[in-house]
Amino acid sequence: MTEKQDQQLSVIIVGSGLAGLAAARVLREKHQVTVYERGEPSVATGGQGIANFPNAIKIMRKLGYDAQRAGSVFVQGFRTLDKLGNTIFDTEFPFEKKHGAPALSHMRVDFRAELLRLATAPSKDLGIGGEPAKIVFNNGAKDVDPEAGEITLDDGTTAKGDVIIAADGIHSRLRPKIAGPDSSKPKKSGLTCCRVAISANQAIEAFGRLPDWWQEQMTGDQRILVFEADDGTDRIMVVYGLRHMSYMNMSCIFVTKEETENTTVSWFAEGDRQEMIDIFHDFDPSLLALIRVATEVKLWELQDMEPLDSWTRGRAILIGDAAHAMTPMQGQGANCGIEDAEAFRLLMEPGVTRDDVPEILKKIERVRKPRATQVLHNTRQNQRGIKGNERYKLMDSNCTYDGIYKALEDFEAQ
Repeated sequence: MTEKQDQQLSVIIVGSGLAGLAAARVLREKHQVTVYERGEPSVATGGQGIANFPNAIKIMRKLGYDAQRAGSVFVQGFRTLDKLGNTIFDTEFPFEKKHGAPALSHMRVDFRAELLRLATAPSKDLGIGGEPAKIVFNNGAKDVDPEAGEITLDDGTTAKGDVIIAADGIHSRLRPKIAGPDSSKPKKSGLTCCRVAISANQAIEAFGRLPDWWQEQMTGDQRILVFEADDGTDRIMVVYGLRHMSYMNMSCIFVTKEETENTTVSWFAEGDRQEMIDIFHDFDPSLLALIRVATEVKLWELQDMEPLDSWTRGRAILIGDAAHAMTPMQGQGANCGIEDAEAFRLLMEPGVTRDDVPEILKKIERVRKPRATQVLHNTRQNQRGIKGNERYKLMDSNCTYDGIYKALEDFEAQ
């Protein structure tokens, strides 16, 4: 019996978001990777923050992620405060000790820029083999034939691959062709998030000095701060550091007042600054002062999606928000997308050929789908009517993921 010959596969990734770029980084070491993005090269712009927890950072470290380059801030715990800034609950959370990697917060655009570097930088610069992924902007995929491994692009041309990875987001155009025409669609949670990022200089200009809670973050342990209204309105502000603490992210979450198409289809629609000030009028004056001077105010109607029956068909698989959209109430959406990307290590094994692709994608789905469903369930438990330390009870469950091989081992032992 002869051994199967190693093959370089042609991999097409649709979408250059966080999951798509992480998948490109994983696969570029052996395979030929092309990423098709419907947007401009500046598709991820603006000052919105994102936090990544150990389940993702463990993976990113192995891929060469440079926290210093991305301006990442090490998150060392959580603090819940009332709307005037009085501490209700505070806890140190030893992420590195408990889970083998830190929790990091950073500007989303900085995090994506680092993923783009890892996907496209010369291989010698990263100390790896293979060739950089190729990225084609302004030409997304509008259709897919999963069995043939062929996509139809926005300009009418087609492209064929041995593997098609649909990482085209919550409003995925390819989902119905892979998961079926009656597959789950995004649904609104009833909550809206207003996101702003403010520099230390802006804060001093607006408030005369850095607020006490900001100064404490710079001189002590960095916490994710959650300011709660605690009056039945579900209003909260989630605040954490960015760019080596020279910026602060503020995510202001409240019950949706009026649904609009812009805030449904986009996570960076323009928001009304005065409306935010009116909604959070009784919060600490320093928080309102920062909203007043924010360069950008972006609105996002929070949505998630019922678990899909299937992520795969033929040579195609859904990952990231296209497969398992969830709200940011546990900060796990991007992390689960990075977990998905790491699972493509199964395509890197010796002897894998194009004939093996459909079965390997099914194996990935068998392990990843239950995991993503559990994290979605955890997130929904923490969506409404939660306060104090209740927000953090499921953190260990979310962070405890050690990659596809350990997940396969656990799955097969069941």
